[in-house]
Amino acid sequence: MDSSGRTGAATWFVCCFLVINLLMSCNICAADDGIIKQVGDPTSNINLTPFEQWRSAYECMLNTSTWCPEKYQLSGTGWVNVTQADTDEYCNSGCAEHTKAVLLCVSLVKRDYKFADKSTVHTINVTIANGCNRVGIMSDKAGFSGHVWTEPSSAKRFSVSKLAIFSMAALLFMMS
Repeated sequence: MDSSGRTGAATWFVCCFLVINLLMSCNICAADDGIIKQVGDPTSNINLTPFEQWRSAYECMLNTSTWCPEKYQLSGTGWVNVTQADTDEYCNSGCAEHTKAVLLCVSLVKRDYKFADKSTVHTINVTIANGCNRVGIMSDKAGFSGHVWTEPSSAKRFSVSKLAIFSMAALLFMMS
């Protein structure tokens, strides 16, 4: 009698679980049919999983501008390759501001985003700032050079392997 009571409770639990699961899946189907409005702004999502971060960064780059030619619009490949001859058009037509807005969106949803050309949000922002701020200052250094600006690092990298740390700890332990 005791085992049939457990079996009945387990069956009841499984049935309740399946009914709840069915109700939740119908709610998801309703959301796909447009009954529930989905969020259109990638930055309004919070606590994103890594996959959702990548997807949201991609959605940020789908934001296009009507006043900015396609050749200047940012994509997953990275820097848009603005040359020195294109500097005035890029900086004064709103393309630079649009690119900065897209980069802000990307940085809000995925801080460590790297483009296909290994450039980061920071390096592209610095490239835009340097390229647009140099317009007309000196003719030989005005505008963009056609590639992403990289900051030379003067810091020396110091790396210590785990084996070296373990060896030092063992040596200190043996000496004491």
